[in-house]
Amino acid sequence: MRIFIGGESQVVPFEDLSIVSAPYEVDGQVVGTLGVIGPTRMAYDRMIQIVDITSRLVSNALSHHK
Repeated sequence: MRIFIGGESQVVPFEDLSIVSAPYEVDGQVVGTLGVIGPTRMAYDRMIQIVDITSRLVSNALSHHK
């Protein structure tokens, strides 16, 4: 799980935006990142849970399809 708030990184060039992201995997190897871009005053606790659960669901779905 990674969180970028405002302009603290090169990822988010705007002070009023933030990113909550998490990697997803296929058979144990990271193949991508799922994330949400929102305002710096978003409900981080809720968004972290949503992104975490969604990345796990995507990982499970991709890993079971062969």
